[in-house]
Amino acid sequence: MQSDEFTRIAQAEDDHWWYVHTRSLMAEMLAPWLKPGARILDAGCGPGGNSAFLSPHGKVVGADISADALRLVQRRWPGTAPVHASITDLPFAAESFDVVVTVTVLAMLPDDRRAVAEVTRVLRPGGAAFFIEAAFPALRRGHDVVCSVVRRYRRPQFVAMIEDAGLRVQRSTYAHSYLVPPAAVLAAAARLRGNRPETARSDLQHGRSLDKVFTKLTAVERRILARRNLPAGVSVVAVAAK
Repeated sequence: MQSDEFTRIAQAEDDHWWYVHTRSLMAEMLAPWLKPGARILDAGCGPGGNSAFLSPHGKVVGADISADALRLVQRRWPGTAPVHASITDLPFAAESFDVVVTVTVLAMLPDDRRAVAEVTRVLRPGGAAFFIEAAFPALRRGHDVVCSVVRRYRRPQFVAMIEDAGLRVQRSTYAHSYLVPPAAVLAAAARLRGNRPETARSDLQHGRSLDKVFTKLTAVERRILARRNLPAGVSVVAVAAK
């Protein structure tokens, strides 16, 4: 990921509708496992907003391979102690955590299966992992180039990868369904430009003039997700137990 994108995330993630919706979804889907005193790993923690969100639920450890991201964690959340580590080689003993979360990490890795295997290794029996990643290859756009996304997932492929690692998927669905039309337009435009790095823009560079609209749409989507799974979205989500 380009280092400027970590700065953009840090500036936006506390109140941006995408992060608020994603964290609400994370909390709802992990509710049976987010018990007082839980030991939680935020694998690929970025600037640390997800770790801060999870901190009321227990002891959170954030790990990231990017020194730029960890500097932002230390600047924004000085009470935390982030760990410099790759999700494909976590420096923790087996069965160390009750909960592991990975938010838009696997899609950037050359070896996503090894990362899921590491998540499985450090998760204790009875614990759970939350995964959310980019969905549908056809929606690849400039944001993917800026964030070094190497793949997008379809739900069956995503579930199979997680279960092949030894976890049992409890629920999987697509999310951020309301973003499919604008993402498709941006993807088509990116294909016309050849998805060149010099013309690529992060989604966070498109401004926040539609924040109120998207905030209302996220509220509608959460009500739907409380009852059923969605057949499409720009993200794919899974909660899996060990």
